Amino acid sequence: MHLLTSFPAAAFIAAASLAAPAAATASTATGNVGAFSEYLYRGVEQSNGAAIQGGIDYAHDSGLYIGTWASNTDFAGSQGTVSDEIDVYGGCTHSFGAVTIDVGAYFYYYRDDTSLDTIEYYLGLSAGRFGAKAYYTGDYFGTDEDGFYVTANYALPLGDTLALTPQVGYSVGDGPRAFVVAAFDPEPSDHYLDYSLTLTKTLDDGLSFSLALIGTDLHDDDEKVVVGLKKTFEL
Repeated sequence: MHLLTSFPAAAFIAAASLAAPAAATASTATGNVGAFSEYLYRGVEQSNGAAIQGGIDYAHDSGLYIGTWASNTDFAGSQGTVSDEIDVYGGCTHSFGAVTIDVGAYFYYYRDDTSLDTIEYYLGLSAGRFGAKAYYTGDYFGTDEDGFYVTANYALPLGDTLALTPQVGYSVGDGPRAFVVAAFDPEPSDHYLDYSLTLTKTLDDGLSFSLALIGTDLHDDDEKVVVGLKKTFEL
């Protein structure tokens, strides 16, 4: 669920895992590897502790891109049976003046329980420091129910190597109710809100350090602090 964790996804927030590469002026291939105190997806714990994550991205100068990303997992409802997640994603970006449109799809693969495998489609836009994205799937992580997710973030530079990124997301549908909200509330609704505030420090040699405060409005779900160290490199 590479959504806001290693930004992409989120654009790299060390907790919630993800966003796809922006349009490139030349074809590029990059890799990344990181260690995080927790893996959170849309505000919800996925790893039950520390997570090691990594991925590979290729962006063509036409705007087409493809990538893959992986993390260890151990989330509520899996009863310790799901230990690995591997994502494959691809799409296309195109700029219209100052606005960039991003269209694509994610495939979430769980090696130990393929009934959770999910295909999710997304449409995003970015303009300057602002980014927003909407996601949809007809089978939300093995529930046979649909699910929608919308998220927005704003990257605020605090200096040459420091940035603060607030983010908010909203999940809605019978899928999120069955897979997420029911794990926190005996009378679950069909929606929940997640939010984060992430401080990212760029270091030397492609390293970046992140400190994130992440929370949801789910019943009895406390806010979490996630720290991470990530290295990005050219291939």
